[in-house]
Amino acid sequence: MEQHPATPSSADQPIQVQVHSAPRFWPIVLAGAVLGALVGVVIGLIGEPSMDYTVGSAVGFFAMFCAGLGTGLGALAYVIIDRVTSRKTTQKLAVPLAGDTGSELQG
Repeated sequence: MEQHPATPSSADQPIQVQVHSAPRFWPIVLAGAVLGALVGVVIGLIGEPSMDYTVGSAVGFFAMFCAGLGTGLGALAYVIIDRVTSRKTTQKLAVPLAGDTGSELQG
């Protein structure tokens, strides 16, 4: 979760922070790549056999090509999901700890 203080304050007083729950990037992109590779394997297996290429090389080609497309679509899905969830930012009241100077919240 990201936290952004609205205004700096002393350590004794609570501050308002914006809380945004963002999705994780790599699991979404890797899921797109794996699904794309699986689609490529299916395309390579159900396609018409060729005299120039073996079935294994055709499956490998389509798996790699579709994995690249799936990676791009996974990244696009991440951007869309992140935009939708960023609209659901909420304001919370945070109370700093006694030893907390608040300097790490300023970044």
